[in-house]
Amino acid sequence: MGGRRTAGGRSAEGQAALEVDSATKAFVDRTLRLALEVLDHRRPVVQLAAVAEVPVVAAVRTLVRADLAPGRTLGAAVLTRVDVTMVDATAAEVCAAYNRGPRHFALAARITHTRAKGWRLSVLRLF
Repeated sequence: MGGRRTAGGRSAEGQAALEVDSATKAFVDRTLRLALEVLDHRRPVVQLAAVAEVPVVAAVRTLVRADLAPGRTLGAAVLTRVDVTMVDATAAEVCAAYNRGPRHFALAARITHTRAKGWRLSVLRLF
């Protein structure tokens, strides 16, 4: 009849139509690796500005200055899994896993797309 509905009220059939293309997946992978390298002090924060919105860059700068990246003393962050779910044609939600030494960590993010700037990291949360 009306089809299955998700928590947001959209039909499950409508969500299936929003597949993640390879360029979007590549952007997410490249951007998350860059963010982790910045948090590890292996790259300067300014490099993140090319792919992330100002509030994300400011938050990462704060984490780097105060050396507050989760588990940083355990070693370099290694991205192990990335899942991307399209919200609509201009936004996607990201969840990822990364390791530091023997420990496992997670992060969540959101990317948004505009005509002027293309894909940008608009939210980043580390766990």
